[in-house]
Amino acid sequence: MIIDFHTHLIPPSFDGRREEIAAKDRTFAALFADPKSKIANHDELLAAMDEDGVDMSVALGFGWTDAGVARESNDYLLKAAGVSNGRIIAFCSIDPSWGDDALSEVKRCVAAGARGIGELHPSTQGLTLATDRGLACIMEFAAQEELPVVVHGSEPVGHDYPGKGHTYPSDILAMATRFPNVKIVAAHWGGGLPFYAHMPEVRKALANVYFDSAATPFLYDQSVFSTVASAIGPGRMLFGSDFPLLNAKRVAEMAIANLNPAYAGMFLGENARGLLNE
Repeated sequence: MIIDFHTHLIPPSFDGRREEIAAKDRTFAALFADPKSKIANHDELLAAMDEDGVDMSVALGFGWTDAGVARESNDYLLKAAGVSNGRIIAFCSIDPSWGDDALSEVKRCVAAGARGIGELHPSTQGLTLATDRGLACIMEFAAQEELPVVVHGSEPVGHDYPGKGHTYPSDILAMATRFPNVKIVAAHWGGGLPFYAHMPEVRKALANVYFDSAATPFLYDQSVFSTVASAIGPGRMLFGSDFPLLNAKRVAEMAIANLNPAYAGMFLGENARGLLNE
């Protein structure tokens, strides 16, 4: 089974309302104010999955800062999951700074079928992973309900790009240390955090962290797959494309070209099945 753990869907109406939504949501403004930025609906995702041989996809929101935008997005993801015959798994997006409202939204979405939380975008949300009090409430609920939490990660070096932000390896490490009972998924290889897992104390602290491959062709060469497998172990690598930015086939082929064949099945779906209790 192939599971794409990092895809994004946005309500179709957002495409014609970019200026309106960008004016009230910082994350949307950072990622989608440009009319050329790609927005995809669930029919497009399902068609891409069929073309690329993907069995299931996790559909993430973004780290919205406006509660109304988040709720509309979450409702669309839940609807997409509901009509997909089990092929789309919805996660829900919140901003922990909303306090009780953030927790209420997570509970609402989980009751309606959401299977995780994310993607958090700490930079646009003004979220300090090491100390934020609102995040603690969300993570406590995630631990209780065994919900994976996806957090955007960015590289402290290299080129800039829309939405890169500054959620660096040290920030995600602080989050993992603070919440050891929550399964954290660090997107985009956690900004390179697995490379530090050759340090024994870092490797120990990352026992609860998974890393996805979203947008890899735009960030690293193909040797990153074997490097991460060596540093953190093949059991905590997750296949993610970042659809519609990239299609799944391109990322999968890049991985298979470099990854030990014995690990391919784990990376492409077995690890995700375990994390999602499938």
